[in-house]
This record gives sequence, C-alpha cells and structure tokens, in this order.
Amino acid sequence: MKIAQVFFLFFCVQIGFGQQLHFEGEAEVFGLVSNEETLPFWLYTNTSTAVAPETNFSGILGAKLVYAYENVIIEAGATGFYRNGVADEVQRRDLYASFQNTWLRATLGAKERATVLYGLSTTNKNILWSQNARPLPGLILEANDPLKISETFAVDWGIAHYSLNDDRFVDNTRIHYKRLGLITTFNERNKLTVQLQHFAQWGGTSPVEGELPSDFEAFFDVFLAKKRPLVTQDIIYNNALGNHLGSFLLEYELKTSMGTVSLFHEHIFEDGSGTRWANFPDGVWGLFYQPTNGKFINAVLYEYVDTAKQSGIGGGSGIDNYFSNNLYRSGWTYERNIIGIPFILADPDLLITDSNNPIFNNRVKAHHIGVSGHFKGVAWMVKTSFVSNLGTYRVPFEPTMRNVHNYASAAYATQKFGTFTILGGLDFSNYGNTNVGGGLGYSYSFK
Repeated sequence: MKIAQVFFLFFCVQIGFGQQLHFEGEAEVFGLVSNEETLPFWLYTNTSTAVAPETNFSGILGAKLVYAYENVIIEAGATGFYRNGVADEVQRRDLYASFQNTWLRATLGAKERATVLYGLSTTNKNILWSQNARPLPGLILEANDPLKISETFAVDWGIAHYSLNDDRFVDNTRIHYKRLGLITTFNERNKLTVQLQHFAQWGGTSPVEGELPSDFEAFFDVFLAKKRPLVTQDIIYNNALGNHLGSFLLEYELKTSMGTVSLFHEHIFEDGSGTRWANFPDGVWGLFYQPTNGKFINAVLYEYVDTAKQSGIGGGSGIDNYFSNNLYRSGWTYERNIIGIPFILADPDLLITDSNNPIFNNRVKAHHIGVSGHFKGVAWMVKTSFVSNLGTYRVPFEPTMRNVHNYASAAYATQKFGTFTILGGLDFSNYGNTNVGGGLGYSYSFK
C-alpha cells in the first residue's frame, strides 16, 4: 500500500510540472462460425489464444497508462479476453509495466510481442516465438533501438528470464532468453542483419526426477549452454544443462525506387548438429516486398517453411525432434499451445508421462503467401498456406497429411464509430472434411 502511495504521489508531482500522462484503451469482439467442430486454421492461429479452435465468441478489453518525460517513457498496461470453447474462458493476455529511454527498454510482466510484416508471416518473423501462445510472464531487458557504434554498424541485444507457470510435466520450468544482432548499413539502399537468439528451459520440479538444478552455477551453465552431465534415477543426460533452442536470422534489405525488398532466413537449431547446420535447409525462407506507392497493395510476403531434415536419421545427434525433449516433456509449449512455428502440432489432450510427449508433428514443408492492402478505406488481407505434414521421424504420417489453409479479411475504420471487420477461412485436407468458417468483428479505441 505504501509503495502504491509513493507512485501516486510521484505521478502527481510530475504532472504538476507539466509532464505528459495519457490513457489508451481498446475493446474488440468477434463472432465466429464454421461447418466443423473447429474453426479454419488461420482464424485462431497466432491470435495469442484470444481465439481457440472451438471458439464462437471472443471479447478483448485492454488499457494502458503512459507517462512521457523528455526521453523517458513509463508504461503500465493490462489486456484480458474472454472466449468460449476452452476450460479457462477468461484469461489475461497482457499485464505489465515497462520503462524505456533512448537505449534501454525494460518490461516486467507479460506483454504481447509487436506484430511485424503486416501480420502476414506464419511465425511473426520468429520461428521460435510466434503469437501462437499467450505472452510469457517474466522480465526482459533489451535495446530500445539498435545501438549505433558507427555510421555502418549497430548492435541489437536482449536478455530475459521467463516462467512457465502453466500445468506441465516439469512444474515451474524457467526460460532463459537472449539475443544479439549486428546490423550493417552499407548505404541508404542496402542493409544486412545477422542475429542469434537462444532459449533454454531449465530448473523446475519433475514428477520423476525431483528438483532440477536451479542455482547460480546452473544458470551460468545454462547461459553458456555448457555441457554438464545430469544424473537422474534412470538416465544420464550427458548434454548441455536444460533444453536449448535457438535460431540464426540472416536478412538482406534492398531499397529501390519501386519499393523495399527483404530476403531473410531463420535457421533453427536445438543441438550441436543444428549449430553446425547439419539440418540445413531447415527453417523459414522469406521474401517480403513493400511497394513505394502502395495504393492498392502495401505488402507481399512469401515464406517457405521446412523442418523435415532435422539432421537426418543417423546416430549421434540426428533426429533433432524439434520442440520435444526427454526431460522437459511438455516441450516447447505454453498451456499446451506451441510457442513457436504453429505448423508444428501438439496434442492438447494427451496425459503426459515419463514415456511420451505431446508433439506429434514436427516435420513440415510449407509454402505460404500473404498479401495486404487498402481499397477505398478498406484494409484487406489474404493468406494461403500449402502444408505437407510428415509427422515425426519415429511416428511418420502415412500417407503425408496435406493441408491448404486459406484466410481473408476486410476491415473498415470509421472516424467516430470504431472499426468493423469481416473475415473468413477455408481449409482443405486429405485427412478430413473441407472446413469453411467466418465471422464478424468490431473494435473501438478510446483515449
């Protein structure tokens, strides 16, 4: 209570000196239907679970308070949603406080990551951290903008600690995260970005192995991905401590008189074979184009997604088995939702034991196309994904599951009465019936 009073007094004093404090809020509702028990893929995927596969109604309400003074911005926000078709119908999406200045941004709590590439990407341009699960709670310190070290070079960085506070096989699993990127600006037209990001699941309590290492020495080993034998009741894990995942991002951007073209590749790795690129060409390969005069079309995206190689099926470090782990058996999920690329699939109803895991499809090949634009005040978007699901190396799909996921939306923003949206989806599969769905949405922003 005393802390709250101090902050209230602080804000009152600052406002008295003519500083800026403003409030923003947004409300959004969707009504959705389909001819099957679940909605078409892109109607619920990458929505931060605000829409579930079985949802017919979703409502989102959020607000934030922003205080700005010179180069400092302090912000606090909360967003919650209700959606039917799930056990926990009401949940938070965002609940956070943040601080930023010219070189640092610190965020405590859970906050949805910003949408990039106009929302056209299958992964939101992060193969390991899409918008397919709710935002993770934790603390992240990162560069507010890339730190310029010369006219040519700039450095991006971030380090975070998150907690997986859901119901999972290893209770209270922790996540260590860091990234480091180098941006090279050759001239006004050419830019190259190289970035490494690293996640590690560590600590927690296993129902089989008991308390897992979580002291400072363990964190140091996790930070460096240091090899450290872990002796359990039945197995000796002679690997890096924890469950490690990472990706390399290579991106080249070219600006021309006709528009901006970006070529990028996200290379995924989960062990030494991946860091040696033995799993090449696994990852996401992308081409993004923004026309200079985007009167009708403002963005075009093509992505090729491939997770089928997995360093092969030989001995040693083959069969990478993405997003799965023998010790952290819930895998790379949060509340049974895949955290990364949504084409990898997990069974949300599986009772996880010490001899199974929920990931049943992680060998995928997909071609994805997305286009967005404006026409007479209407913002529109179309997406199509041609996906071949191969299952896993140990349990392959016979025959291959072939899906086509289609999506379209159109939104009209009025000056006073909010934004009205119509959206639809159409899925085809050789494993099931044609799935047709759609819905209506309305959103209103206020200050």
